[in-house]
Amino acid sequence: MLYFANIFTGLLAPFFWNNLAEYQKQRILTFLNPDLDPMGSAYHIIQSVTAIGSGGFFGKGFGHGSQTQLKFLPVQESDFILSVIAEEFGFVGIFLVMIIFFLFIKTLLDIAFKLSDYFSSLVIVGIASILLSHIFINSAMTIGLLPVKGLPLPFISAGGSFLLSCFIMLSLVINLSEN
Repeated sequence: MLYFANIFTGLLAPFFWNNLAEYQKQRILTFLNPDLDPMGSAYHIIQSVTAIGSGGFFGKGFGHGSQTQLKFLPVQESDFILSVIAEEFGFVGIFLVMIIFFLFIKTLLDIAFKLSDYFSSLVIVGIASILLSHIFINSAMTIGLLPVKGLPLPFISAGGSFLLSCFIMLSLVINLSEN
């Protein structure tokens, strides 16, 4: 069955590739090999990885990151805020941020599993999964494991509507956990 699925996928791949727009093809090729267009569509990810790597273990210090302070890293206040943290606070800073996120998601799931109301429990698990998916996608996007999507990091990235949405979700958790 897997053999025929591979053959079927291989036969359909040219059909899907030919129906993509040029910018979509460029994004896929850039994701697979960022060195194809280092000053164009791969600029964000190359600068992000450079900023993360230059941070080292302890970072360069608050406000001393060369990639971020010299504005080589675009969209650093929202999409690539994790690169800024990595450059200025290093691995230690990223580790602390991820531990805080882990504890936050764990707390949400603990609240959800302790509730007797099934609906409230499902809503809180849904909110936790939304936040966890944003954390995962933003982190993977920052280090080049996923294509650049434009998803902000919850509660840290600058962005009015998503930050407001995060606080609304948090207020829902608080209200639902009191029942």
